Amino acid sequence: MEKKISKEERLIRIPISDMEAVYIISPNGQVSFSLIPSGEENVYFDLKGADPLVQISVTGDATSIGFAAGETRHNSALTMSMIYEDQRVEENEDGKFITTTVQSPDGITAEHIVVSHAGCRGVRIFTKVINSSDDDIMIESVSSVNISGITPYTEDEGRGRLFLHRFRSRWSEEGRHEIRSIEDLLLEPSWANFGVRCEKFGNVGSMPVRGFFPFAALEDREEGIFWAVTAACSSSWQIEAVRINRGLSLSAGLADYEFGHWRKNLKSGDTFTTPECYVTALKGDFTEACDRLLDVQKYKLLEHQRVSALPAIFNEYCTTWGEPGEEVIRRLLSVINGKDFEYFVIDAGWYADSVKGWQDNMGEWNVAEDLFPNGIKKAVDMIREAGMKAGIWFELEVVGKDSDKVDDTAHLLTRDGKVIISGTRRFWDMRSEWVDNYLTEKVIDFLRDNGFSYIKIDYNDTIGIGCDGAESVGEGLRSCIEATKAFYRKIRDSVPGIAIEVCSSGGHRLEPGFMELADYLSFSDAHEEKEIPVIAADLQNLVLAQKSQIWAVLRKEDEPKRIAYSVCAAMYGVLCISGDVFDLSIDQWELARRGIDFYKKASPVIVSGVTERFGPFQNSNRNLQGYQAGVRRTKDGKMLVIIHSFNHEGRQEISIPIGDTAEIKDIYEQGDHSISIEAGFLKLTFEESFDAAAVLLG
Repeated sequence: MEKKISKEERLIRIPISDMEAVYIISPNGQVSFSLIPSGEENVYFDLKGADPLVQISVTGDATSIGFAAGETRHNSALTMSMIYEDQRVEENEDGKFITTTVQSPDGITAEHIVVSHAGCRGVRIFTKVINSSDDDIMIESVSSVNISGITPYTEDEGRGRLFLHRFRSRWSEEGRHEIRSIEDLLLEPSWANFGVRCEKFGNVGSMPVRGFFPFAALEDREEGIFWAVTAACSSSWQIEAVRINRGLSLSAGLADYEFGHWRKNLKSGDTFTTPECYVTALKGDFTEACDRLLDVQKYKLLEHQRVSALPAIFNEYCTTWGEPGEEVIRRLLSVINGKDFEYFVIDAGWYADSVKGWQDNMGEWNVAEDLFPNGIKKAVDMIREAGMKAGIWFELEVVGKDSDKVDDTAHLLTRDGKVIISGTRRFWDMRSEWVDNYLTEKVIDFLRDNGFSYIKIDYNDTIGIGCDGAESVGEGLRSCIEATKAFYRKIRDSVPGIAIEVCSSGGHRLEPGFMELADYLSFSDAHEEKEIPVIAADLQNLVLAQKSQIWAVLRKEDEPKRIAYSVCAAMYGVLCISGDVFDLSIDQWELARRGIDFYKKASPVIVSGVTERFGPFQNSNRNLQGYQAGVRRTKDGKMLVIIHSFNHEGRQEISIPIGDTAEIKDIYEQGDHSISIEAGFLKLTFEESFDAAAVLLG
């Protein structure tokens, strides 16, 4: 079914999921876009002040007045010249599609596309730019989405009621939630209503989650409305909160030329499609806003990823620290056999050179004969005989400084003709046919020939602003990352049943574009730190829990409470055990094994629930105070409550609201914590700091 919208309409409201897509066509023909929850009537739409839905700028374009140059291309001259052409609304079994077309006088056409799928409370939005002119154009900025007129729930500027939410991220400290008022960010209008106000943030380089996650939400606190956006952009990206007139706009997409060194030549007749952004609007709370965006990732799950039971994974890295081998694997299997692990992952070091070692020897991918004298397939066969599937680690995009491939400059990324060196790594040009063939042999054929069922793909540095091979270094970066993702897809297509784990120094690739390629995601490199439960809980707002793989590293000196602490932390996602497994006592192993059994029982709740957190905000992840409790609820009333005690003095008594009908079904703990339900609250006591418990309720 297709419906066309007339040019004469000035305000268009189209139902989409449980929201409405709102289009305002100004008297001069510009068209803006917003999204609001369904059923909202007291909404003030400004027919003159909204910003155009496609923000685009090309070389030679004029920036907005108000000191915008060098800060933002928002409302450039080209953007303001784009006039509404038509709008098509199509519905079929795949969903609803709204395509709004605008065009400039000199023949540059843009299609703004909104896609909604059944069951998704978020929509996918992207832009297609078509060069309909006779000349080439050099695009220097183009948005995937621009939501304007925030907030439409008041006739004034919304002072004191608007807040920007985002997530900061550093290595081993991923996903810290930050809230700033619009006034804090100097985004309120000036006395003269003049001067561009812009808060631009993002990432530059090939690690898209380094500094910030590609996420933003604007909250109208007085009305209880959220607008939330996440960008599925795997290279350099940007998000802008901009005020040029009374209303605030939120735009997201590829980093522009000034911020991310990206520009792209579009020949006459050619089309460029931006990365997708996922967008939602709701009347509710921030946790719900995040969960609604995860709906799009749930929709994109492959059939084999639609699971209710999660695996327990064993990874030997924190046992051997890069020194695996046939003999050590044999010994490990004798210890962990029968403990209900589905996967045994051989991590870094299997290719180590007896002289050069393994840390900077990536690129040749030859099995170390001294570690695996009978070949690595012998180790795979041993793992299979023990009832597990075998996994292997690669950092396939890089060449280490000690590799014999380090001088293969014809196939390495360059910038200004010089090989890009970041730390101890060079980088393959993943766009190269030679590189594709080489890695097909070294990775794909290797996986298939040796019977591996799992690949952990790591990536431990960034190429920075970009590389040669395109009209800008930013476009070089984008095209190279897209080629990398194409190779990930080739692995899946070529090795039936393969499970793919995406890792990048832990969590530096936790953005939708990469996450959708993965079965599992490395949540962080905080392998055995006390802040693991805080990071893991933070990431439940951004990552599907069924993919978030969390370390539980067990040490021989661990007290029982420490083992429970580690295993409980991993219940925020997919349990991955490592550590001093040779030296654990019978009692330590029994406690860990009980945790694995409990995790398996709780996995349906981990997969399908939504988490509410309790406890004080942790200002310092390295100096945790008080406690954290995560209550993960499913629609059918099941609950998993994970409680971690941090620094405290004396007996710690914790009460968590769970409702009047909940009953305790199972408990995982290291001792007697006096766990009970009283008047709709789950009550626990901890005598000592850094202890934990998990409770399954129904």
